[in-house]
Amino acid sequence: MAIYSTEHMTPLAQPMLPPRAPGLPFVGALPMFMRRPFDFLREARERNGDIFTLDLGVTRWVILNHPQQADYVLREHSQNYRKGSGLWDTIRQLMGNGLVVSEGDFWLRQRRMIQPQFHRKRLAGLADAMASATVESMQIWEASTQSARPCDALASFSAVTMRVITRPLFGQGLGEDVIERVSERMAFVMDYLIAGALTSSLPDWLPIPGARRFRQAIQELDQVVFQIIAEERCAPTPSDSMLAMLLHMVDADTGERMTDAQLHDEVMTFFVAGYETTSLALTWTVDFLTHEPAVMARVQDEIDNVLGGRLPTFADLAGLDYTRMVLQESMRLCSPSWLLPRTAIADDEIDGFAIPAGTTVVSLTYGIHHNPSVWEDPERFDPERFSDERMAQQHKLAWMPFGAGQRQCIGRDFAIMEAQIILAILMQRYTLTGVAAQLAAPKLSATFKPKGAVLVNLTPRSNT
Repeated sequence: MAIYSTEHMTPLAQPMLPPRAPGLPFVGALPMFMRRPFDFLREARERNGDIFTLDLGVTRWVILNHPQQADYVLREHSQNYRKGSGLWDTIRQLMGNGLVVSEGDFWLRQRRMIQPQFHRKRLAGLADAMASATVESMQIWEASTQSARPCDALASFSAVTMRVITRPLFGQGLGEDVIERVSERMAFVMDYLIAGALTSSLPDWLPIPGARRFRQAIQELDQVVFQIIAEERCAPTPSDSMLAMLLHMVDADTGERMTDAQLHDEVMTFFVAGYETTSLALTWTVDFLTHEPAVMARVQDEIDNVLGGRLPTFADLAGLDYTRMVLQESMRLCSPSWLLPRTAIADDEIDGFAIPAGTTVVSLTYGIHHNPSVWEDPERFDPERFSDERMAQQHKLAWMPFGAGQRQCIGRDFAIMEAQIILAILMQRYTLTGVAAQLAAPKLSATFKPKGAVLVNLTPRSNT
């Protein structure tokens, strides 16, 4: 419908679609995006500005690279932007209708029931268990020093975080064989999610590479989670785990408990968030530290002064301020969650560009974190950016590795605490040096993963 000015009775200009990133006929930018995704996205922003269309052949995304644009979609007008699209449909195969993907009244009910598990008092009670589980996992690093061989940071942190997360989540550890199997399946599932999103509109009968393995991996992960739920239900005495509390919790309004399916979805959601994202954040942090020896020395000085050789407690975390800033800066440059897609329910405009109903709109966390109009010299590693004084001058969504608005990750404080404790114990015991001269390059995955192993050498510190 044409819109007219009542003063001149002439048609008003209709808003244009966002400019399109360069691409090829039929396949769009898909080949370039698959080959070098993050360089391509950065170059597209430099060419087109903070909002542009990414044509991937089988689907199109509108990419947002500024915190004000993300704020519009994720907070101010979130009712018009919902979690539909190929990526969310693929994620639902893993997480069901868990807190990350559910919406509406059901999401609100689940959030209300789960929120108390992440209150400060509850987190304080988990800190000691996290520290103990981390110490028990130190043999992974000790084996590397004894063999004088480099350690694969991601593989090691994945094993450590899995041990750390399973105790407060399940109330029990997992066997070594289960940990190895779950780690392998989870790694493949997270790598496949983007491929699943890009091919979700294709017919089911097409033989998509990896699709069958993806379904089999999810079935195996489901079996592990349902087995743990069954064991908790049959336990003569409930554990002090998050699962036990969720299992016995009653909704104050409905008087209902969670079903096994609902418990599965929530447990799988927290497991992925607490395991996958934290291990990646720590891996990238270690990679940065091995290339920033002055920063590493300052982190170790802070840890030594605050802890004095003992294990960190919840009360110590506030004193490990610089350690936290190092983690935050690492998650700015290499945010484990690097994109937040939504689907427009009704026609809209963003910064004067038309957003037709049904459009997939992606708040690009990676783009916001690397935007020179948001962060000065954005490619430089500078933990001081996260001092209270400097962050007070930033837009609230300038740093958003945990999302934004009412849908911000409920486990944000849990994840930061987990990463602080693990990093503090590691740096308390070892000085790290990198094997590669350059920082690791990222690969295309649902999470921001390094391409290949991040290898580090560990030297025991004399004060341990």
